[in-house]
Amino acid sequence: MKKVLLWVIGVLLFAGNFSAQAAVQLAQDKPNFCLFVSPTCVHCNKLKHEYWQRLKDKYKDTVNFVELDISKDGNNLIFAETAKAYGVSDLGYPAACVGSTFLMGYPNEIATYADAAIEKAMLLNEKTNLVQEGTQDTQAAFSKITLWAIIGSGLVDGVNPCAFAVIVFFISFLTVYKYSRREIVLVGASYCFAVFVAYVLIGLGLFQFLYAMRGFAYVIKAFYIITAAVCLAFFFLALYDFWIYKKTKKADKMLLQLPTNLKVRIHKIMGFFLRDKHESSWRLVLAALAVGFGVSLVEAVCTGQVYVPTVVLIMQDPAFRVKAWVYLLLYNFMFILPLVIIFVLSVLGYESKGFNDFLKKHLGLMKLLLCVVFLALFVLLLGNI
Repeated sequence: MKKVLLWVIGVLLFAGNFSAQAAVQLAQDKPNFCLFVSPTCVHCNKLKHEYWQRLKDKYKDTVNFVELDISKDGNNLIFAETAKAYGVSDLGYPAACVGSTFLMGYPNEIATYADAAIEKAMLLNEKTNLVQEGTQDTQAAFSKITLWAIIGSGLVDGVNPCAFAVIVFFISFLTVYKYSRREIVLVGASYCFAVFVAYVLIGLGLFQFLYAMRGFAYVIKAFYIITAAVCLAFFFLALYDFWIYKKTKKADKMLLQLPTNLKVRIHKIMGFFLRDKHESSWRLVLAALAVGFGVSLVEAVCTGQVYVPTVVLIMQDPAFRVKAWVYLLLYNFMFILPLVIIFVLSVLGYESKGFNDFLKKHLGLMKLLLCVVFLALFVLLLGNI
């Protein structure tokens, strides 16, 4: 058990690296006005539409204008280091720097003070402090989520008691209603696919929310803080469940589990679509897809305890945009991997009683692994706020 826990902790806290961004070319003979924007920021788009071209036209012969999209790999690190060099710690965008002046927000600061800041930089021959070197420390801070962290979180989420109990019931259901091996293959494959797609769609919904909120620095920061606090709360709840199980060897008093009414709802969904077996393979597949979607939406109340903080964590930085899609798919593949394995074993002749015994035997370990995951997510989120 100690080896397993050490492996999980190492996986979740392992730091990775990003590719370096090409250096930004700055002018040496005139002031450099550097603008930081994001394509998902409402205020950034408004600035570019209303103000940016007009400002460039006004100073086109005397100022070098540089625009950095912080959603692209590396630019976010330049932004963070540059703001730090100007003594700014509470980041928001759009932002700009020229000479010794750092401006943040449109129209409040940029539209109001950009002209004065440019004139001052020209008059005093000030150099713009755009930091492009020494970003490795910041890069390491933004790269704590790695391939292995996603794999570990998704796998632990896939074998948590909520998801595992639903899997066991589903296998029992198919056995009771005497589904043939061919039918179990069809139903199982369709069900796994539906669960995967449903959770990917849920993750994409979270992505869209976070992208939309990127322009509102205080709102998104508050959301991250709340998510970190929820992770800490779930850590203590999972620890309590572990203590209760070790003491009583019973699961009925655990707090982190599907409520009885949701369990009943899941059973009804399965019964409604799969109680009457269909001779048509297509109807059987469609029924299994419907069950997978329906059960996933209900089950997400429980499994989302790990899923939501993980999505929030990989969205901490706009440069994660492409990697976030890959990580989202990988996370959900790892989430359904236990489900796929159990269906394969059931096709090979293993009975649901064996799965249920496995769940009861290792329930304490599963809770302990959840404790580790929640604590690691809390630490990583807190470190990036």
